[in-house]
Amino acid sequence: MLHALLFAVALIPIHGSVLAVEPDGTAIVSTDAAPEMLPAQTRRYRVLPSGGAGFSPGTLIDAFLDRSTTPWTLRNAISAPPFIPGLPDRAKAISVDIGSPLPEALLVDQHGSLIALQRAFEHKTLLLSFIFTRCPDRTLCPAISGKFAYLQSHLDPKRFALAEITLDPPYDSPRVLENYGLSYGANASMWHLLTGRGSTIVRLLDAFGIDSLRVSSSNFIHNDKLFIVAPNGRVANVLTTASWDPNGVISEARAVAGMTSNPFERFKLSLVADVVAICGGSQWAGIVLLEMSLFFIILIFVTGGLWLVARALWGRES
Repeated sequence: MLHALLFAVALIPIHGSVLAVEPDGTAIVSTDAAPEMLPAQTRRYRVLPSGGAGFSPGTLIDAFLDRSTTPWTLRNAISAPPFIPGLPDRAKAISVDIGSPLPEALLVDQHGSLIALQRAFEHKTLLLSFIFTRCPDRTLCPAISGKFAYLQSHLDPKRFALAEITLDPPYDSPRVLENYGLSYGANASMWHLLTGRGSTIVRLLDAFGIDSLRVSSSNFIHNDKLFIVAPNGRVANVLTTASWDPNGVISEARAVAGMTSNPFERFKLSLVADVVAICGGSQWAGIVLLEMSLFFIILIFVTGGLWLVARALWGRES
């Protein structure tokens, strides 16, 4: 019943601090702001599932804010510290690698709809990555989202889905994500921009092996991965660089979906991704290394051919 209700209303992931518990089981909670949606505020809430009595004053909590009730309700409230980015701690989560199922996680999309990550994309091939909307580096998150826009226009929404999970849940509210998606022409029926309770995002960053180091109040240094998930819900491929070629990804995704695809594009995608990974994730260095390798291979063949021709001519003269 609770999950059916959660899926039916628009929700905002929120973090707050319990200040007092009222005799009727409600609680006075100071909540952080949800940018472009709500200011930081202190008010009385219903708290579920256990009621305000389940939390003592001073407890920090994560919850889904439901504004459809009077008073407003903090649903699925759990004790949790503020969101703090950092290096992934694989010991705290089951690692997501090739062959792994997607982890269980309740997230919220750009329209406030609840998304159960582990089953929301069943029977579709999913392309999943991590971004944050304030990313200042045009070669990272904006480039990934630009390529997602290209994927959206070249893949069948009946068979494929796209998802980007934020690295910055305190700022990237559903409304912020919605506006970000609109700037790239995201169709919400196919392209899902996801946020969640800070504790959930930390667990996903640990599971997917995503570095997220804060360098300022609005910027993070992070690594990039693209996960291609088969219709059976298991990861089929992982690209560990932001420099993946969208045409290669389309071919790989079509192959994972059991459709015809371009084998040359898939080979090129794998080759470039491997070389870039060897070069520490640098697309420029990877391409330079690949071009130099091809140059020397061609040079060897040309030199060998010239040597064979010269040997044949020398033999005739002798």
